[in-house]
Amino acid sequence: MQDLKVTSWQLFGHDRLYVNLPDGTAIGWADRGSGTITVLHPRYRDAVADALARQVPDLPALVGEDAPAGHPAPPVPPPVPRIPPMRGMRKRGAGPDTAAVRKPPPPEPESGQDMAAVRKPVPPPDPERVRGPEPAPEPVAAPQRAPVPDPASGGAEASAPAPEAVRRRRPGVLPVLTPGSDLASRRPGAGLREQLGEGGTGALVRAATGALRRHKDGDPRRGALAGERRVGAELKRLTRHGWRVLHSVPLPGGTEIGHLLIGPGGVFAVRTDHRPGASVRVGDGTLRLDEGDPQPYALDGSPDARRARAALEAYCAFDVPVQTVLVFTGVTALEVVATPDGIRVCRERQLSALTPLTGVFTLTQVERIYDVARNAEAWLDV
Repeated sequence: MQDLKVTSWQLFGHDRLYVNLPDGTAIGWADRGSGTITVLHPRYRDAVADALARQVPDLPALVGEDAPAGHPAPPVPPPVPRIPPMRGMRKRGAGPDTAAVRKPPPPEPESGQDMAAVRKPVPPPDPERVRGPEPAPEPVAAPQRAPVPDPASGGAEASAPAPEAVRRRRPGVLPVLTPGSDLASRRPGAGLREQLGEGGTGALVRAATGALRRHKDGDPRRGALAGERRVGAELKRLTRHGWRVLHSVPLPGGTEIGHLLIGPGGVFAVRTDHRPGASVRVGDGTLRLDEGDPQPYALDGSPDARRARAALEAYCAFDVPVQTVLVFTGVTALEVVATPDGIRVCRERQLSALTPLTGVFTLTQVERIYDVARNAEAWLDV
């Protein structure tokens, strides 16, 4: 049910996510503190699980469902024996045992009677007859983490952190997605389109008049826009295989990430470099065009990758590493000698090599990352 609403509620020491019907009726909730899910109406059981999985993918599965692979279920402690109430024992006529547990008050001494004679010693109850509740078993201690080498001490083993220090990251509440904040409708090269005046009112007129003078227009931004369109078309092919694509993701400061590719094989920030008709050689931080001399060329795409990771992990309860892909468009040949770690260099036709990549994210995690990435408000503080 796509029309279910998930709202956060924090009060009286509880931190919960409530799942409501469109009319506001609550049909279940998830307690973030205990990690449990409560369903008020059994027929909404699957709908509650799906709605909570999209909001907090790392919540445990409902009772009766298979837990995710690789995550063993926590041990369930044995039930504590129940002590029968005293009222019930009297009704059943428990004579000796009840008398041993509850003693009658001593009689009041008569006038002139010795107090010591009245208060006779009462023998202690038989431990075999009066048996209290067995103590609950002690909780099993969590397995200790193996010591890891400390780089600061030259490889010496560092003590494992205390169990209290190892806590699951609690993601922030994602702002509500509105038509104005949805980035799914942005086209490749949206920023260049605005600079060239190809968007908004009169775009068809400008396109028609521009086609007549295109052969005289030497603006390099038009070539860059053509490269963004080619890369966007190639990335669209990957959506048939479970990948998600966003274009022109705006960042604070007026910059943007050209394309963001999200799928089972990871998250990639795609950058385009349009070099029409050139033979390109990349390596050792240099770029050589045709037979010219090598020129310094920054291959480090970590700034965009770091900002994308910070924005996505702020609203995801799991790590979201981001890699960089540099795509050369319009080139006649591309030779890649060496690249830094986490950076791929290719031509637009070679983007299809990313299709079979898997094993980084589950399908639920892919949808969660995409829900965060398409919300423009998630990128305001990176």
